[in-house]
Amino acid sequence: MNNTKRIVFAAVATSIPWLAAFGADSSSLKPVFLTGHGPATVLPTGNELNPLSASNKATVPVTTTTAPPMTFHGGKVLTSTSVRVVLAGPKWATTAFAGDKIKGLDSFLAGYSNSPYVKTAAEYNGSNGKVGAVVKYQGHSSPSAASVSVDGRNVMQVATVACNDLRSSSYAVDTSGNQVVAVYTDMPRPSSAGYCGYHTAFSCSGVPVQMTFLWNLDGDASCSAQDATTGHSQGLAALANVTAHEVQEVVTDPQLNAWYDSAGEENADKCAWAFAHTSVPFSNATKWKLQTEWSNSAYALKKGYKTLAGAPGCIDGS
Repeated sequence: MNNTKRIVFAAVATSIPWLAAFGADSSSLKPVFLTGHGPATVLPTGNELNPLSASNKATVPVTTTTAPPMTFHGGKVLTSTSVRVVLAGPKWATTAFAGDKIKGLDSFLAGYSNSPYVKTAAEYNGSNGKVGAVVKYQGHSSPSAASVSVDGRNVMQVATVACNDLRSSSYAVDTSGNQVVAVYTDMPRPSSAGYCGYHTAFSCSGVPVQMTFLWNLDGDASCSAQDATTGHSQGLAALANVTAHEVQEVVTDPQLNAWYDSAGEENADKCAWAFAHTSVPFSNATKWKLQTEWSNSAYALKKGYKTLAGAPGCIDGS
């Protein structure tokens, strides 16, 4: 993920540091993390900051490269996807903070399934079959003034919150390996966090789980989609774009052992912050400003839109 780097979404000049893998826990109460693209100690992968934002032009170089196409590394992909949203932090229970974000995320994820955008990953196959276009949205956790503002730099804390929600019996968990839990904190991105979000994978009480994490991106120019046409608030538009980055990487590389290139970049990383249109349509008639996604097929034909480095191969389904 370019707005990721390995954590067992998304990209920045400063990559997310490799984290030590967590060992198995016999109590099965703690998340047991999987390893990723690199050494056995690697865990998460995230979405880097936008190198073209005014605040980053002098400090964050364009890191998307003309690396060769993604190659298959033998792992599974998501043949269908189930997504649960966890709202972490007391601010989510306030109208002032929530604004259009909760209903907006509901609408975004409800329309994601079978959209032209999700189908940009349809060309990729895993050991278990082809990436599927069906995305089942399982709703969000109830906003609570008593919930914790998780710090994305503490991956175990985030994963524990995801596991607790999974164990709550408030939704039907997908135990087939296609479960994704998206954690949205109300904590603004710290200056030390050079990424907008990330994704990782672990086992929770024996259930395989893919997790994405996103900071509160309200007013964050470095993670803004600079959406001026859809009518969504800046914060919601930013969350939607980074969520799309992470989800598209999760479906093609859920356990960090399926599709990525020789530099470790996944499909969304390779086209990070490269927008082809002011908005793309979803299956529920909503529109969102989203980055393009890498296509090996388009690259081979020298078609598609260009990465920030100028290479063809990026598509958004439009």
